[in-house]
Amino acid sequence: MTLEQHKSTRPVSPDELQRVNKIRRDFVANVSHELKTPATSLKLLAESLEETLDEDPVQARLFAAQLKKETERLAQLITDLLDLARLESQERIDYPSIVDVRGVLMTVLSRMRRVARKKEITLQWKRFGKAAQYTVRGDETQLTSMFTNLIDNAVKYTPPGGRVEVIGGSEDSEIVIRIADTGIGIPEGKLSRIFERFYRVDRARSKATGGTGLGLSIVRHVAENHGGRVTVESTPGEGSTFTVHLPRA
Repeated sequence: MTLEQHKSTRPVSPDELQRVNKIRRDFVANVSHELKTPATSLKLLAESLEETLDEDPVQARLFAAQLKKETERLAQLITDLLDLARLESQERIDYPSIVDVRGVLMTVLSRMRRVARKKEITLQWKRFGKAAQYTVRGDETQLTSMFTNLIDNAVKYTPPGGRVEVIGGSEDSEIVIRIADTGIGIPEGKLSRIFERFYRVDRARSKATGGTGLGLSIVRHVAENHGGRVTVESTPGEGSTFTVHLPRA
């Protein structure tokens, strides 16, 4: 909804306008910082590569590998920013298409199993309750993005030898999907902020795993655009469970 549309429905108070402007300023500042960091790294790595290319081929290859990693991180950040901007511009949509959520999950799981095996993590699909139809009205690309972010995070933040379970079922008129892991968990004081843009529980660990700080914000917006919601429960040192509720078609 644009500010003009917002004004047409009800007056905007000075406090609310100030809050919206602060959110906009914070977002611009965060984007500037997040883009500046990899851009600076790319410049330094390119200069180092140029200096060592002839004198030290081994070191040059290491710089080239780091250059590639930083380029991929920057590309992922730009992709996530564009996805988030598109999602935030939408309100809940009456999607015409019927999507099989179980089919989406099977596709995501098949992609993630190779990564999980490499980390020696067990990745399983389970079902609870009676057999259910896993169909929703929605956008398959958005739903794939949501579940990819959640399962990828679970695998990233679970130590080797751990377990990630994707559990699907039905409650009343909703499809319920739980992504439970035996990972590092999230401190209680930080749970309320994890769906904020650019918020990271552990910045150093997030950078090491290639996180952009936008994945969970994308998850929240996809769920809300489909008339659903996402919640989280976590215990540090024991693991986290993210639960997605979507209205069943």
